[in-house]
Amino acid sequence: MAALHANTVEAPVYWEQFEPQPGRFDFTNVDAIVEGARAHNLHVVLLWFGTWKKQQNALCPGLGKERYCTLSAHHPAGRRADRRAFSMSRNTLEADKSAFVALMRHLKQIDNEQHTVILMQVENESGNIGSARDNSPESNREFAGQVPADLLAATGKQAGTWTEVFGAEADEIFQAYHQAKYINEIAAAGKQEFAIPCYINAWLGSSIDESQQRQMAGIRYPSGGAVQKLVGMWRTLAPSIDMIGPDIYNGASHFYRETMKAYHRPDNPLWIPETGRDDSFAKFFFYALGDGAIGFSPFGVDQTGWNILATSRGRRTPTTSR
Repeated sequence: MAALHANTVEAPVYWEQFEPQPGRFDFTNVDAIVEGARAHNLHVVLLWFGTWKKQQNALCPGLGKERYCTLSAHHPAGRRADRRAFSMSRNTLEADKSAFVALMRHLKQIDNEQHTVILMQVENESGNIGSARDNSPESNREFAGQVPADLLAATGKQAGTWTEVFGAEADEIFQAYHQAKYINEIAAAGKQEFAIPCYINAWLGSSIDESQQRQMAGIRYPSGGAVQKLVGMWRTLAPSIDMIGPDIYNGASHFYRETMKAYHRPDNPLWIPETGRDDSFAKFFFYALGDGAIGFSPFGVDQTGWNILATSRGRRTPTTSR
C-alpha cells in the first residue's frame, strides 16, 4: 500500500477471531494491523465483521453460537436460515455490542494519541438474503401490528399496519427499520468508549429504478440494507452512524454516477468503501474526486492467482486474477 502511494488501508476484525470464547477477547491481530500501518505511515479503517458479514451470520463466536444466535432468520415457508442474522434478537445484539465495545475500548488505549485508526465500519453489507424480511413468529407478530411512531416521522407517513402504510415495500422497510436500530445501538455504545467516526457500507440494489428494486429485495441484494432508495431513512434512524458508503461493482458509468448522487447528500458525505479494482474502474476515481468524495477504496490488494504470460517479445509479465 505504501508503494502504491495510498494513505489508508482497510482491514477486517472478525468477531469469531476477536472473541474466541464468550467474554475473552484476543487483540493480537488488531494490534498487528495498527502497528504495521504505523510502520509504513498509513492510516487504518477497521471493518467490524460482527453480526453481518455479507448478510451472513457466520461469525458469531464458535463456542457461543447457540447462546448468541438463538433467533436467526426464518423463510416464509418456515425453513430456518441459520446463517442469516435475525435483526430483532436481543441475545445477538447484546453479544455483538459487548464485543464491539471491547474493541473500541482497546483502540482508545492504544490509539488515543496517534489516531492511526480514522474510521470504523460497523458490520458489513447487512441485510437478509432468502426473503425480504425475517418471518419468525416474533417478527410476524410485530409485522401485523402498527408501524412505530419514529418510522412514521422519518418517512412522513400516516399511522397503520406495515402493509397499510408501505404496501409492496413493507417487508423490506420492516427489515431495514430493525437493522438500522440494531446497528445504531452497537455504534452508539462503541462511540461512548472511543468517539471516532463510524459508517456502514451497502450492498446495492442492481438498479436505480425503485420499481425494479422492489422485485429484488432479499433475492438480488440483501433486504434491509441502506440501498439507494433507503439512504435517507437510514440516516434518520441511525444517528450514531456518521455516514453510509455504497459498495459499487457495476462498471456502467451512468449507474456509477447515479449511485454517487444518491449517497452524496447534505447529511451524508460521499465515501466509496468498496469498488472494483480492474482497469475499467480507474476512471471512477476521478468522478468521485470531482464530486468531493472523502475516500475511494478499490477492493483487494492481495496478489493472488498469479499467472505468467509470455508476450510477443518473449518477456514474462505477471498478471492477477480475482
